[in-house]
Amino acid sequence: MRDTQAIIERVSRLSDSVQRLHLAVDDSLLQIKPGQSLLARVLPERWDPYLREQWWPVGILEGQLVVERPGNLGYEPGQAVSLLAPVGQPFRYKRNLRNVLLIADHALPIPLLMAVPALIGNRVSVTLVLAGMEARRYPTQVLPPEVEVIHADDDLGWPKQVMTFGWADQIFVVVSADDEMGRMQRLWTRIRELRAEIPQYYLFAVAQPILPCGAGACGACLVALREGAVCTVCLDGPAIDMTKLPFE
Repeated sequence: MRDTQAIIERVSRLSDSVQRLHLAVDDSLLQIKPGQSLLARVLPERWDPYLREQWWPVGILEGQLVVERPGNLGYEPGQAVSLLAPVGQPFRYKRNLRNVLLIADHALPIPLLMAVPALIGNRVSVTLVLAGMEARRYPTQVLPPEVEVIHADDDLGWPKQVMTFGWADQIFVVVSADDEMGRMQRLWTRIRELRAEIPQYYLFAVAQPILPCGAGACGACLVALREGAVCTVCLDGPAIDMTKLPFE
């Protein structure tokens, strides 16, 4: 992880809920992988109890790193941004991957999206499920046309759900931070009911706790695992195999 600075070169609004920032960054950050993120602070510095925000890249365009941010926040071209990056580990995919299911439950799907072009380029089918109002507000017209988009209801219901889960070789999930583990447990229970068994390396929770340090030093992002083990999201995550979480 490096401490660098970026310049916001362009701000483009995708919808009322999402905007894109095009960042001129150090060349090393153009090697960032899907699943990794940035800890950002817009300069000049202003006091904040946690100092930095987690920004998720969605792609690289014309030598600039593109991130997506909520539409209600204010950014301007020319602003400097202090970055600690990259944070976390890249997503881990199975060999011979054919079908990936992405689920956003009452949350914007932004942390999942950087992987999409590469998956499609490798002839992997991608389905994105948007459940709840916040997720359904995402402007899906900006996604590659090959992505199948399913709009689910607030209770994670959609037609042919058994087929969707059975078809997926791997699933990556983001949920609202208001009850992250509770929502993950709900999804775990739903899939257990439909599949009977959840194998390792099949279902991943993409955790989004507040990351004060990004270096595993503060302990704020510790996640309890089975048998008394723990992991730090900033070093070991963000994707956590849900078979390791202590769900009943």
